[in-house]
Amino acid sequence: MSGNTPTVVASSAPLYISNIVIQLDNTSRKKVDFAELNIDSQRQEIRHMSDQDRDLSKKFDPAIPVTTEQVSLSVHCYHNTGLFPRKIAVNFPLNRKDVLANIVDHDGQRVYKVIRRKLTVVITIRQLQSTSSSILEICPRFRLLVIGKTGVGKSSLIQQAFKIKEVKVDENKRGEADINEEFTAPENERFVVHDSQGFEAGDSKIFKTAKDFIARRRNEPELQDKIHAVWLCLSIPHANGRLLENGVEEFLKSRQEILGDIPIIAVFTKHDVFVSELELEAADSDQYDEAALEQLKDDELDRLCIRPLKEVAGSDILHITVSAKQEHESTIRRLVDITTTNVEKFVASEAALVMKIAQRVDINLKVEASIAVGKKRYWRGLASSMNFAGFTMLDCLSVIHKDIIDVWNFHDPHCHLSSDQFKELILKDIDNAGLPRAAQAFGFGLTVVAAIASILTALAGPALPIVVPIAAGAVLAKFAYDTYQQKTIVLRRIMTYIVDLTCIMQILFLLALTGPISRHVVKIAIRAYEEAGKSNVHLAIQSHHVSVNRNGGDHALDEIVRLINDYTIKAEEVQDLRTRIGPVDLRADEEW
Repeated sequence: MSGNTPTVVASSAPLYISNIVIQLDNTSRKKVDFAELNIDSQRQEIRHMSDQDRDLSKKFDPAIPVTTEQVSLSVHCYHNTGLFPRKIAVNFPLNRKDVLANIVDHDGQRVYKVIRRKLTVVITIRQLQSTSSSILEICPRFRLLVIGKTGVGKSSLIQQAFKIKEVKVDENKRGEADINEEFTAPENERFVVHDSQGFEAGDSKIFKTAKDFIARRRNEPELQDKIHAVWLCLSIPHANGRLLENGVEEFLKSRQEILGDIPIIAVFTKHDVFVSELELEAADSDQYDEAALEQLKDDELDRLCIRPLKEVAGSDILHITVSAKQEHESTIRRLVDITTTNVEKFVASEAALVMKIAQRVDINLKVEASIAVGKKRYWRGLASSMNFAGFTMLDCLSVIHKDIIDVWNFHDPHCHLSSDQFKELILKDIDNAGLPRAAQAFGFGLTVVAAIASILTALAGPALPIVVPIAAGAVLAKFAYDTYQQKTIVLRRIMTYIVDLTCIMQILFLLALTGPISRHVVKIAIRAYEEAGKSNVHLAIQSHHVSVNRNGGDHALDEIVRLINDYTIKAEEVQDLRTRIGPVDLRADEEW
């Protein structure tokens, strides 16, 4: 940003005052004597460096943290109104929320400016703002338009992609659906759906309404208000049935004019029904072995769907076959992947990232998004970056923590994942490289499942024990006061925290994808990670040659990414791993 453009920031972001300048209007008859910055019961005096100075300024090194609403600046002046100067004090209440809401970027710095009684106060603010907050300010929700006839399976498709209980699209009687209505889900606030009924023969009204709606959305100036992708849902026809209605054909032929760069994916739904019918027919015949049956499925899909689609829309039309049945979850993953790839290419990287955040079907896209968000700011150049200078270690880890949990987008109504208690559990043993190595005869996913099975067996009794004891906030209190320093031990702590939290998020993806998140299930995930790989991760980071490097270099980032990739649960394994784990009681809870 440039000039004096206001910047919206999260009110919980750490806020520090690094400089204050008090300027007197040239027409004023006042003379500034001194000023006092009052934060709770603490006072900082600001005095002139010399008697000739008209303005007053002070640089604070280290910067002063502002964690309370009780902040004010008192400017003490002499007012020359007569023979004897009169002492006055001009008070500037500095409400923290008001300061945050009115910060502007000016000459590369973030400042808050206020004018009162011919005195101008300019306060330079230092902040750690999460990268995820910046992205979500630009595009808080992925906006999807779904087109299709009643009964084509739009609701089931959305439920599976975003893992929500229900979304009332296309449950209306014909002609009642309103494409302008925004369908959202309280358990997943990162997407919004617009529903358009199919364009059936002779019904030009719905077609025109959809065209007008898309045109309005394309002209919206803000990314958050635009349509980011279109899913055109088409039932795989029976036998020699017709795939496309006349209105759909017209839409596809003119899609470039209507949509511009908005990606459209033709989604052939109910693939499981199509396959079952072919398998039933093949069972009555002895001419199909397994290979021949697979070829028959491909040939029929090409004949009934792909060729008719390409004849109308051209060979470049994106298309995919899906089923909303749980055992065919891989088809929904491919749809989400095609969508994010093309939104990234044709719309905006922020919208693609928000789709990765909103979707809850592909664990690998979550990991990719975590790394992508981390690389944008705080993970990059960790060994040399001065992003954290002057802030406490808790500030540094909290902003990294927020980036990661925002990406994983769990349904967490009680904010357990952003709590100090959860951070405390992650920080436990962060410097301990002497933990016994975890045996990993299998990949990380299977090792995690074995650990969870052991934990759930131990919890099968009548009482719910405390799964992971915490040290009454001792570690967190230390990090809240320790100032960030460019030291190898600090660099290792940050690297360890990033990998640990990412691994725990993956385990929660197995245990409580739809939530709500409970403290009980969080502690199961932490204990499972301790048994399945935590010690190995810590040892790898402690053994890796990491050091602060003031000349730049991303060796710390490279090691973080390597470890996350080594301890990534593969998307194609998730369904089997969840089956092995079995049901987990998400309603059970306990104190930290």
